[in-house]
Amino acid sequence: MSQSTVPQTIRMSSFLKKLRGLKKKEQESVENIQESNQGQREKQEAQPSNVHHGVALDPAGQRTSQLLPMLVKPSPSPAEARRKSQPAPVVFPEIVQRQPSAKQQRGLSQPKKKSLEDSGPVFPELSDENFRYLWMGKKIPRGRTLRESLELMDEREILDTILRHLQPAPQKPTSSPRRKSTTLSQDSAASSLRAAQQKTSKAGHEKNALYRYYGLKLRDSRSKETVHQYLHLLLKLPLEEETVREGISEAVGVASYFHLSQMLMALRDFGHAAIARKIEMSENTEEKNASITVMLCYGQMALGARQEDLLRFIEFIVAELLYQFQNTRKDEALKKSLMKTAILTTKALVQTHVVNIIFPHKAELTICIIEVIEEEPLGSFSISVLHHAIITVSCMTALKPPMDSPLRSELVQKSIKKVFSLPSLKLTKLKAGSSMHTTQSQDFYQQTVTACLNMMTSLLSEAPSLETLEDILVHTNGWIDSPRVYERERAVKSTSFLMKYVSEHLDFDISHDFPFLGQLVALLSLHIADIVKEIGLQSAEALYHLHYIMIAKMGKKVEMRHKNRKGNVVKWFREDFFIPGPSIFYNDISKVAKAFGEHLTPSQINDVVLKAIDNLTVEDRAISQAAAVLLSSFLEECGMDMEDLHMIVKEIYNHLPRIPDPRTKEETLTAMVNLATKRLNPVVDSLLDCSMDCDESAVVIWKALVADPYCSIKLLRPLLKRLQDEDPSSEVTSRRHSKSQMPMAATNALCLILALPEASDVLQNKFPQLLLALITQIYFVLGSGRRGSRATSLMPDPPSHLSPLTTTVQALKNLIGCGGYIKEYNMLEIQRCWDMLSSPENFFDGIRLLIRTLFAYSKVHLRNTFKQANAYLRRTDVKERTVGMAFFTELLFHSEIGLYFVKQDIMDVLKEWMGQANPLMQLFSVRGLGYMLLHPLEEESLNAFVSPLINCAYNPDKSIAKESMKCLQLLFHHLEVEEYSLAGCSLYPQLLKHFNDEDNEFRICSISLFGMLLRGIKEEHRNRAEDTIIRSLVPLIIQLSDPVSGEDCRIVLNTIVTFLKLGEMPVDIFECGQQDRLYYRSSLICKYILWRYRQRLPDMLMQMMEYLRSRNPAHREAAIILIACNAQYMKPDLVSNKQIDDIYLALLDLQGDLDVAVSNAAVAACEELLRRCAGRINPKILPSQHLQSLLKNNTARK
Repeated sequence: MSQSTVPQTIRMSSFLKKLRGLKKKEQESVENIQESNQGQREKQEAQPSNVHHGVALDPAGQRTSQLLPMLVKPSPSPAEARRKSQPAPVVFPEIVQRQPSAKQQRGLSQPKKKSLEDSGPVFPELSDENFRYLWMGKKIPRGRTLRESLELMDEREILDTILRHLQPAPQKPTSSPRRKSTTLSQDSAASSLRAAQQKTSKAGHEKNALYRYYGLKLRDSRSKETVHQYLHLLLKLPLEEETVREGISEAVGVASYFHLSQMLMALRDFGHAAIARKIEMSENTEEKNASITVMLCYGQMALGARQEDLLRFIEFIVAELLYQFQNTRKDEALKKSLMKTAILTTKALVQTHVVNIIFPHKAELTICIIEVIEEEPLGSFSISVLHHAIITVSCMTALKPPMDSPLRSELVQKSIKKVFSLPSLKLTKLKAGSSMHTTQSQDFYQQTVTACLNMMTSLLSEAPSLETLEDILVHTNGWIDSPRVYERERAVKSTSFLMKYVSEHLDFDISHDFPFLGQLVALLSLHIADIVKEIGLQSAEALYHLHYIMIAKMGKKVEMRHKNRKGNVVKWFREDFFIPGPSIFYNDISKVAKAFGEHLTPSQINDVVLKAIDNLTVEDRAISQAAAVLLSSFLEECGMDMEDLHMIVKEIYNHLPRIPDPRTKEETLTAMVNLATKRLNPVVDSLLDCSMDCDESAVVIWKALVADPYCSIKLLRPLLKRLQDEDPSSEVTSRRHSKSQMPMAATNALCLILALPEASDVLQNKFPQLLLALITQIYFVLGSGRRGSRATSLMPDPPSHLSPLTTTVQALKNLIGCGGYIKEYNMLEIQRCWDMLSSPENFFDGIRLLIRTLFAYSKVHLRNTFKQANAYLRRTDVKERTVGMAFFTELLFHSEIGLYFVKQDIMDVLKEWMGQANPLMQLFSVRGLGYMLLHPLEEESLNAFVSPLINCAYNPDKSIAKESMKCLQLLFHHLEVEEYSLAGCSLYPQLLKHFNDEDNEFRICSISLFGMLLRGIKEEHRNRAEDTIIRSLVPLIIQLSDPVSGEDCRIVLNTIVTFLKLGEMPVDIFECGQQDRLYYRSSLICKYILWRYRQRLPDMLMQMMEYLRSRNPAHREAAIILIACNAQYMKPDLVSNKQIDDIYLALLDLQGDLDVAVSNAAVAACEELLRRCAGRINPKILPSQHLQSLLKNNTARK
């Protein structure tokens, strides 16, 4: 459709404003280097036009030659140099010269043989012999060749003859046919079309050669009038067909070698006249075709002109080209002619081999091409114009000046938008198979995508710097995340192509910063895991080349110092990322962090991390998993350099519940752990701030932190800090929330953490600190609650699961459990210790129970805890001092106590407490003395404790008695045997009572102390202890099979054998062998020991029967076997029938024992008892099966 003159004028004026701005910049840059190029240009213009100097090829020239084989590779441009001054308005010297006279004209028209140097380029394909058919009607003299004959002919006659053949053949007028109903098949129509196209192509080729032949004859003409006349005749040919326009332009191009200035004037007048006619009247096709022809002619003239002429008139040619394009309605033919002319002009300038030659009006021409690209429809299947536009830009980059950043950015944005959004190849194949659409071939379609890649590298070549690369990547990065596979694939391929180009060119300026590096690393890393394998491979390759660029960027600095700008040793010295190639990233995304982490700024690291977090929740599992791995590896590698860590933690916390893939969630938790290993304190604070009540997401994160060995060791330190920040108040809930929620948040977190199986690793050296802090927290909560109960609270009661008291007590319970005190925990649970701690009235009773149970076995590092406990001892409040006493007493076990207190002072305090009536004080004093006895002490200070301790051992309080016995053992290690043996004799009966105690520790303590006292007894005191010693045989023998106390019993039994002087015995009589040897061992013991004291057998049997009721299965089994072994010694004079009946009934009951070993032993013992004492057992108590067996045995015996 034609356009009105007013819109056309408005559009042209807006364009010219843009051009003037760009042209002003170009002229300013040209003036800076005018002087440096003057002498060089004069030297080049003095040289013969057909002489070319050999020069090296730069990368820009190489790419130009690859894109367009017809272009000659330009020489390198190591230093910028341009023309000396801006050329004045174009003047045509030949045109303003005086016109020759008629005589001179006739002389010029006469054929004259040219010299070889002045004949111009030779075109063998345009020899006269190839056009013999033109002269078939001419008479050729004999003996002369066709060329010689033509030289004798008038040149006007020759040109007229060629021009007649160039005239289009007359076409028969055709009336508009009536549209027929389609009877022809689509296949036959397509076949006819292909045949017609082939025929037209062949004819066009012949016609094109004829046009060039016409141009050759014009070139050889010496008459300017003839050239002017026949050029106008050529331009008057009908211009509707493309072949005619192309032919005319080629003819003009050939002829311009000798007549450039004359032809430029003629074309300018012809083109301006066509523009004027279009402005005066509505634009028609004829005038548009004239402009297209003129534009094509300018390109061919630039290519065909001599070097010196081209350099003089190149600015005029480009300016006229722009004028024609901007003042003509733009259609596909006009756009293609613009781009073809630009390419031909570029080629012509490259062929001059002038160093740093300037392409005039390059920016203006680029703007025109950008408009052409922008006018192309998105997703179109017709891409010829787009393809030519991209090729044109690529060619123009071979010449100076380079584009400025805004123009380059706009060009890349418009180009990749059109190219990347092209339909996929699969879709184009479907379209190509349809007869309803005319589409490009698949090869041409793919070439367009490749051409876009070449264009971007060409842009890099004209301004090789990271700034230029950034101008391109800022537009390609957005397409990498496209949901369409083909768009994503093109974007990744482009990025890889660019990275490879930059990494392979050593002249690339990489000194500038690269702000988009973080985003680029994140995008490429994520798409290594793309579902399309090719995209993943291209992403890995792009990262590989990008890493090479970063290494080159850091290379000079690293050569001078082996640390990066952060002061860290560069880690890429420790691992070679180049030998494996791109596969190192494709096979392991985590390597990206190791390769790039050291070279990214904190803001770039944040870009990578935030991009990875955003992709954790995507539906594509491969991408989400890759995002998690990338996040984890970067937080591990760069956690110390993170900016705004609170935001990172909060983002991970918010995204965690929305992650659908389990593997992604697991790796995300690993990422949080990696960050915590670098900066634990801020991570803990941020996590507490995110979730005060420890919700589900926080629970998952805390569990992950506890499971990590490094974090678990250091996790309690920040939590304890937050826990101890709590300030007591009358209104617990309101005061805590009004001031700080951190203490309660820390308590909630500790309650969770201490309930985990891995919590034992968390405690380590923090168990006493945490224990003291939690008990103190309970005390503060109870105290403020009790004081607040006096007045009506304005705050509603919190839910039970959020109650500070409930949470803190539960945290303490979890602490005891995870500390490995499972049995103690059960004991505390049974004794309702938690209820006591939760009650203001019984709080300190709970503390006494807790400390008494726990610290007997605990082994901790106590420096900080001891300081806190010592401070509690100095409190004026009795209750606080009592709590401090409990901790102080337990801490005396450790040798570090001597660094803080004088030992003798401690001993005096403990002796004073031991005399107190308060059982708790007595317990603390005895236990404290025991801890002190573990350290070197003077014996003189210990004698005073023997009598009080023996008195405490008789204490009915089991805890005090046990602690006293333990303390006595330690005390006796410090004293001489003779000094304590007599005093200890009174303890034998008391110790014997505890031999079968269910408390293993108490039982072992009693047995060990018994043996210790026995070893120190003197000969004169044997009679006083012998009875008790004999009574201890049965309990000790039975407990030989006990896995806990068996070894202690064996030692004591050996001591008893020595003490009683029982003589020689089997060496292994008391050895704890296999279970199946219990009968053998018991029979030996009965034979060598118990038989000697058979008069005491009834008492011994009574002791054995007591063990039949023991809760310990091993004790019951050993007692049964010992009874069975003694059955043979149960004579009537030693054991009564009633006692045998009682033994039999007891064994009979044990046959149904839940323990299989005990049940089997009871069955065997009953049979043995029946065999040995059958006649003495009351038949009424015998079961029927035993009675029948007994009758059979009696009958058989008779």
